Amino acid sequence: MKAPALGALCLIALTHPGLTDGATSDTEAKEAMAAIAAMVKSFETGAPNPLAALGGKEAVDFRQLKALLPEELAGLRRTNARGEKTGAFGANIATTTGEYGSPDGPRLTVKITDLGATGPFGALAGLGWLTSEVDSEGDDGYERTTMYGNYKGLEKYRGDSKSGSVNIVVANRFMVEVEGRGIEPIQLQTAAASLNLMALEQLAKQEPAADAE
Repeated sequence: MKAPALGALCLIALTHPGLTDGATSDTEAKEAMAAIAAMVKSFETGAPNPLAALGGKEAVDFRQLKALLPEELAGLRRTNARGEKTGAFGANIATTTGEYGSPDGPRLTVKITDLGATGPFGALAGLGWLTSEVDSEGDDGYERTTMYGNYKGLEKYRGDSKSGSVNIVVANRFMVEVEGRGIEPIQLQTAAASLNLMALEQLAKQEPAADAE
C-alpha cells in the first residue's frame, strides 16, 4: 500500500475509533469500510481529492464561521477572534476560535470546526454520546448529554477547578466546542445556548463561499 493511502487509513482510524472498538453498528462499519476502500482507490489512481470518496464537501470560508462569534458571551467580552483554513489529503478544514474574559477572571473559549471535508464520519467520529444518553454525577462534577435547541450536546463540569466544556454537533458537520475556566455551570450553559447554531445549519445547506483575498 502506498504511504499516502496508509496515512489516510491512520487518519480514519484516529477519527473513527468505533471501527476498531466495537462501538459502531454493523451498517455503519460496512459503510465506513466501503468509503475507505474507495478513498484508497482514489489515492492509487492519483485523484486530486481522495477524501471526496468519503462524501466530503468543500469547507466553508472560515470568515463565515468567525462572523458567528458574538462580541459578548455569558457576560464576558470577546478579547480575541481568529480563524484559519488548513489542508490535508487534498481537502480543507476551516476553524475559528474566540476567547472571552480575562486571564485573572472567568474565561471562555469557543471553537467552531467545519469537518465537512471528511464526509459523514467526520463530525460523528468517536462520539458515542450522539446516539446514547449520558448522565453521571459525583462530588467532583458531572457529565451529561442535553439538548441545545435542536442539537444534542455533551456537558462536562468539575467543581473543584470550576472548569467545564460543552460539545455540540450541528448538521453532522460542524463541531462546536465551548470551554470555560473559573466559571459556574450556568455560565457555561448560557454561553453554549447563546451561540447561533441555526446559522451553522444554514451554512451546511449552502454552497461554500469563495475565500476572500
